[in-house]
Amino acid sequence: MEIHQISFAKISVLRKDLAEITVYNGADIDLNMVDEIHHYLSSIFSDSFSLLINKTNAYSTQLDALIQFGTLTAIDKIAIFAPNKLAKMSAEFSASIPSSTDLNIEVFTDRDEALAWLI
Repeated sequence: MEIHQISFAKISVLRKDLAEITVYNGADIDLNMVDEIHHYLSSIFSDSFSLLINKTNAYSTQLDALIQFGTLTAIDKIAIFAPNKLAKMSAEFSASIPSSTDLNIEVFTDRDEALAWLI
């Protein structure tokens, strides 16, 4: 498994078409960070891919960044692993953002179930 570090998160490449993103505790994701992760994902994957967003850590995402994140066309599916009630509420809100509604997004409280859905 390849692990890449960017300024605010760790990207673990789980398969040739699947990555897990774990944002560092306390990060506040803005538009520049979304551009950074889009650039990085585009450099890792040449075709479409799916993402597991691991919300184990507490972090925030600015609304314009949430909207921008959903615009990367190479994303096939997104599973959000939300291990607690607050993370689940946050994930469900993120999935309801208009640019996200066109994406295939599901929220899970079990990481293994999220991975099974993606695969």
